[in-house]
Amino acid sequence: MLRRFALLVGIDARRPASWLAAATGLAAAALLPAALPVGWPSPPLVSAALGGLLAAIGAGQAPAAREAAGPACLTLAARICWPLAGWLGAAAVRGDCWLAASGGLGICAAGVVVAACARRDLLPADAATAAILVAAGAAALGWWAEGGGPAGVPGRVVGCGALCAAAFVAAAWGGGRPAAWATPPRQRARRVVTTLAMAAALGGMVGWLFLAPECAPLDLVASLGWFIALAVPAATLGDGVSHARLWRRAERAAPAAPGLGALGPGRRRDALQAALTTAAILGWPPLVAAVVGGLDGGGAWPAAAVVAALGAAATLLGAACLVGEALTASPDTQQALVLAGCVVAVVVAAAGAPGLLPFPAPG
Repeated sequence: MLRRFALLVGIDARRPASWLAAATGLAAAALLPAALPVGWPSPPLVSAALGGLLAAIGAGQAPAAREAAGPACLTLAARICWPLAGWLGAAAVRGDCWLAASGGLGICAAGVVVAACARRDLLPADAATAAILVAAGAAALGWWAEGGGPAGVPGRVVGCGALCAAAFVAAAWGGGRPAAWATPPRQRARRVVTTLAMAAALGGMVGWLFLAPECAPLDLVASLGWFIALAVPAATLGDGVSHARLWRRAERAAPAAPGLGALGPGRRRDALQAALTTAAILGWPPLVAAVVGGLDGGGAWPAAAVVAALGAAATLLGAACLVGEALTASPDTQQALVLAGCVVAVVVAAAGAPGLLPFPAPG
């Protein structure tokens, strides 16, 4: 078993995504401040959320485990070891036990979620989305506990406990033998997370933009978080068909379309569609809030900032996918580069721009 695992790690050394995962985990754990600005989540909770992104970077196009769960899970474990090694190495140098534990637990729990999704025949993009959402949800639950949760229970304990519970549930869900689904999960998973995202956007519009405008930064971060979780894997890893190697070769060999609006079926159109559609789903509630706020004279800028941020994120993601395809980068590499940029942005915002997002205290 150990010899096979070492062989798989050596094979993964040929993937640029593996090295990107290790380097990003190392840099994030080394540069994340020990004390974040007032109103931010504690460093262990930020570490847990970053663990989901790092696990998605390392997993990439997770191998299907429907027929051979053992080898596929071993392959996935070898991939998860890259960001885990980078994170734990930097945390050990810093001597921060909570940083090592929370970030490592976030990576491992997200890896279990990816393995369970692969076992249940979900697309790699949907598995990555689920992993990011689970880690971010656990961190959000811990942040709530820091401000208004159970008295005497540290938020980092709540967040780590939520990660353990999520990993246990995912392992139980994916551990059984796959059944003959009447409707394959891969056809339902994207609709489920899209529905959740729309519900979250509507809740943010009502709760943070209408009833508590001072909490608009929370809506901004939540919207961007949902965008990263939904749009980045869908745009980079794709639907499992148009992003396949043979289809991509056929697409490159086809005559060039006369304009951007005439993109034919294939990777480029799917990537742009994923970015723009997700931004539209998450952006229309704050757009409504901006219009209503402008008409009522209550100020439309907080909601308009959310819309502008989503538009900028969609533009950057679409451009990154087009450039990556022009450079013939693999879907794994493209997702790794985009998610690594997201991790770096979070660390820079925490370390270099403490007043950028003045979060109100949760509760």
